[in-house]
Amino acid sequence: MVKRNDKEPSSENYPFIKETIKERPADRKMLLHKFLTAAVCGVIFGGCAAGTATLILPEVAPSLRKHSEQYTDVTLVPSVTAASCVDEAEDENTSTALANTKPSTEIDAEDEKSGTWAEQVRKVSETPRRALVRIAALGTDSDLLDDSFLKYGEEEGFVFLKNTEAFYIMTYSDRMNDAGNFQVTFSNGDMADAQLCKKDVRTGFYVFRVPFTELNDSTKDEISEAALATEDNMEQMDDVIAIGSPTGDYDSLVSGMVTSVTGSMKIADEEYGMLTTNMVGSEDGGGILLNMSGEVVGIICSQENENSSVIRAVEAAQLRPLLEGMANGEDICYIGIQGTTISKYQSENLDIPRGVYVDAVEEDSPAMTAGVQNADIVHALNGKEISSMKEYSAILQSLVKGSRVKLEVYRKNPYGTYVNVELNVLIKEK
Repeated sequence: MVKRNDKEPSSENYPFIKETIKERPADRKMLLHKFLTAAVCGVIFGGCAAGTATLILPEVAPSLRKHSEQYTDVTLVPSVTAASCVDEAEDENTSTALANTKPSTEIDAEDEKSGTWAEQVRKVSETPRRALVRIAALGTDSDLLDDSFLKYGEEEGFVFLKNTEAFYIMTYSDRMNDAGNFQVTFSNGDMADAQLCKKDVRTGFYVFRVPFTELNDSTKDEISEAALATEDNMEQMDDVIAIGSPTGDYDSLVSGMVTSVTGSMKIADEEYGMLTTNMVGSEDGGGILLNMSGEVVGIICSQENENSSVIRAVEAAQLRPLLEGMANGEDICYIGIQGTTISKYQSENLDIPRGVYVDAVEEDSPAMTAGVQNADIVHALNGKEISSMKEYSAILQSLVKGSRVKLEVYRKNPYGTYVNVELNVLIKEK
């Protein structure tokens, strides 16, 4: 056995590695056979395909044409380039965006209009709101426990007249009858004692006077009057502003419109027109109603047996004679008749005389003592013919308390005809 001294493999030690494997020579006959077989198969398959197409194509062609026409309808026009497609897409998006922003623009316009209206309301009411005051009704005797005056109530009022000597303030209340002292707080916080000029128990109106000698110079300059309208010409749909406490909260500000001018406030010997609005109020609310010129067109006050929740106000222009007389401390003459004006139309169509129809006669009144009855028609007072409640009231307030005057009424007799009845009535003050 021959011992190997080298550890590396060597081809000399493995003679079989040098043997060469020869490739098998190509068989030309076999190659020719395969080629011919493939050619024959191709011809056979081609013939089958041609035959199949010949049989099926007539059936399928209409369907293919129809399918081709469908795609033609939705195919883009060749002249539309990619750039133009992008432009159209952008235009479409822009149009969509504009369409989407249109309601927003309209909303913005509405918001702007609303903001403008709110600013206008604040501007119109700015001066009249400075005329608002608070009036505390105090007793004449002090409370023994805390040495303070008894408080009968606090109401809201407004300065309706400012002359060279004093402020004249009007308020509405049903809680001040027993009060003897009154204290006014102005809108700037200044306080002063007020002098009672007159109270009208029929309406619940009070008029106070605050002399300038009781006030600081700044208050005299800062506080202005809220002027009363001179004409009762308000109409339906007129814009109005309510200030004071129409909602029950002090220094409220509400805007709306007039919905009715046909209401009335009937009291003894007087009838005032009422303005009804679409603004929701409070049964404990008060204040004044302004037109868009800042004039006081209504005094907000609630009536007994009134179920309405909207703000209603007595027409201020009709109150001018009453408030002027109260500011001067004049007597308020009283007979005690609650009546309604008989219009010309009613007189002609109902065949009744013109005048004031007596709805009610107050108990223990001069009218009841004189013999006035319900359904009488008052047509003359102190020798002057009257055809309306306004004329009746004007003549009555021109008379003197304590005097006796002739009151003439039409009264229906048992035969259904109206006859004239003359009554003597004593003028009093309630």
